[in-house]
Amino acid sequence: LNHNKEFKNNFRSYEIKSINIDGIKSFTLENKIYEIDDCRIYTDTNEHVAVIKDNTIIPKISYQQILGELKESEFNKVLEIGTPRLIKKIKGTTLTLVQGGSGENYFHFLFDILTKLAICEQKFSLDKIDNYYVHGNIEWQNKIFALFGIDKKRLISSKVYRHIKVDKLISIDHPWYHKGYVQNEIANIPEWIIFWLRSRFLKISKKFDCNKKIFIDRSDSKFKHCQLVNNDEIIKFLEIKGFTSYKISKLNFLEQVYLFNNAKIIIGPHGAAFSNIIFSKPSTKIIELIPKSHSSIKCQKISNILKLDYTKVIRPEISSQDHLGDMEIKVEEIDGILRQLNID
Repeated sequence: LNHNKEFKNNFRSYEIKSINIDGIKSFTLENKIYEIDDCRIYTDTNEHVAVIKDNTIIPKISYQQILGELKESEFNKVLEIGTPRLIKKIKGTTLTLVQGGSGENYFHFLFDILTKLAICEQKFSLDKIDNYYVHGNIEWQNKIFALFGIDKKRLISSKVYRHIKVDKLISIDHPWYHKGYVQNEIANIPEWIIFWLRSRFLKISKKFDCNKKIFIDRSDSKFKHCQLVNNDEIIKFLEIKGFTSYKISKLNFLEQVYLFNNAKIIIGPHGAAFSNIIFSKPSTKIIELIPKSHSSIKCQKISNILKLDYTKVIRPEISSQDHLGDMEIKVEEIDGILRQLNID
């Protein structure tokens, strides 16, 4: 395999320069769609995705995020190890949505993967695409794909088939992540992505009986980071203050959209669930608890775009193995924050 060949035949690219949302507002885009005949994809499902034509890796649409940093295609591992997996031949047209391990993450699913569907629709009808190459067979993602008319039969899991050969591939460059580390690039997330997601899902949100004062209970996460060691104590205190705690993973996606759109006050530890503030109304109070060592500016960026009333509460990190989390906030501190923000 090599990576320094120019492709001219059976390789087409289309510039996508704008997107119109709700027929009201037009946003400028700087994205490309690539259409390639008779090519292969190999992925390790973690850091590397190689798009290969004539035994040559295609630089612009292959993906290599190594130790969190986006690298050039010359660092793709297939150039060292080849493609040590049997090939699954896929007939028809396939849109690739794989990008390594981040494909499982809720934020990246919304902002990277679904957003590629928005870009694709500017050139190709989703109904005309035969297959979608996705990270895995993840049920909550499958249900969201279904909202776009993409049924499970058209989804090809990279966890099952790590090496595929397709008749025709459609690939889209990343909507916003072009260099370096993700946390640095989040500052440059285009506004249109947020407004497009709101446009697609707010109108079909699923109403249910929920509180306007919510605490995000992150204790159901499989990750230890961004967890309160005194989570139960904070929940009990906030219940006295009129809050209800929600484990967001227990709600279906359209209920999550409604919960965050209906809320007036949202408190909780930093995590994927906070991505849902993209559905919140302007002036919603957002209080994000985050360890000092965590560099995320996601909520701040979204809040600035949507004019949310955002407060970041940075907490010292707890590193003891005796704890089930990595940060703590005392009841008195939460009470003081609520008073300072004039929250009854």
